Amino acid sequence: MSYSIFEDGHISSPNGFRATGVSCGLKDGSKARDLALVYSTHPCKVAALFTTNVVQGATVFFNQAILARNRESIRAVLINAGQANVGTGQPGLADAVECAKLAATELEVPRDSVLLMSSGVIGVPLPMQRMRDGIKRAVSELDSGGGRRAAIAMLTTDSRPKERAMRVQLRENYRVTLAGMAKGTRLISPRLATLLCVITTDVNMEQRLLAQSLQESMAKSFHRLNLDGDSSPNDTVLLLANGTADGPIISDAVSLEYAAWREALDALTTDLAQQVVRDAAGSGKVLHVQVRGAPDAEAARTIAEAVARSRTLRRDCAQNQPRWEGLLAAVGGSGVAFRPDLLELRVGNLALLVEGVACPVDQAQAAQLFAAQEIEFTVDLHIGSGSATIVTCTWQGE
Repeated sequence: MSYSIFEDGHISSPNGFRATGVSCGLKDGSKARDLALVYSTHPCKVAALFTTNVVQGATVFFNQAILARNRESIRAVLINAGQANVGTGQPGLADAVECAKLAATELEVPRDSVLLMSSGVIGVPLPMQRMRDGIKRAVSELDSGGGRRAAIAMLTTDSRPKERAMRVQLRENYRVTLAGMAKGTRLISPRLATLLCVITTDVNMEQRLLAQSLQESMAKSFHRLNLDGDSSPNDTVLLLANGTADGPIISDAVSLEYAAWREALDALTTDLAQQVVRDAAGSGKVLHVQVRGAPDAEAARTIAEAVARSRTLRRDCAQNQPRWEGLLAAVGGSGVAFRPDLLELRVGNLALLVEGVACPVDQAQAAQLFAAQEIEFTVDLHIGSGSATIVTCTWQGE
């Protein structure tokens, strides 16, 4: 393992990054921090992924326009919590442009070097005077130890901040730091339908490899979450690399340095994704659904998502009921063709169905497995090599 957890690390732990979170009254009746700012003293190469929802927020439109012409010299990310700036039309887009322009002016950086994120209530305009005051104050309070303040300020329905930092030994005498912060508890569905996540690093890497690593890493982490089957209009993942670490640029996808980077990035995004699902579950349960032996990966994902959406299975898990009718019904109703006589179902290591025939089940063991806070279900079609994993959770009241 080439990486280690940076204890007490945060989004501004990598070299050259500054951050803060301030309160400017964006959440009605609350004095909580609600405006976060992450800034790099050096230009950053950026990789980004955006929501798959057809309806997209002003920040997504804005960021895509900026990144269409600038992926090599981004300097800051401004995040507001309280208003999503979705369903606000051209005035909402104009407000987004003004926020980025003001942040760039206060930071004394180019206008096209600031990216935005928004989270909160849909259809409500940004309170622009509060945003203007908050942006100025945030710029004045930036420091290298302000990462925790930023992680808190981006939260909406979350109960706690989600952050992690790691140090990575790419090779002898070449070490880099990467850090991430995320928010999200509801509207979480695969293929990056919803969450806000910022990742910072001082690694020196070609932008194309940075984008490749983010895409591959998200496929192993956030893309496996399906907490409620809904998708948000404006959520985003940004990876910023300012290249200030003392080492040569990484330009080869088969190099040892890139492999070490990928290992650490996968660990970071997986950690953040697990923090998201556990916060979403609250007093509920985390359900891991693994499908294997499918015709291909897409078929496996389709089945896993169908199981994750099963209200019957989720209710039985929430109520500690050792029933698996919902699991069987979800697999059969997924729309994927398979041979029922080869189907195998398991909860934990306990076989429920083998070759399409129900197994004698130790009810005490089954009850214990269904009563656990984390439950693992395995679906094996035994007809191919396709596999997929989805993580979901039960909600209070299910």
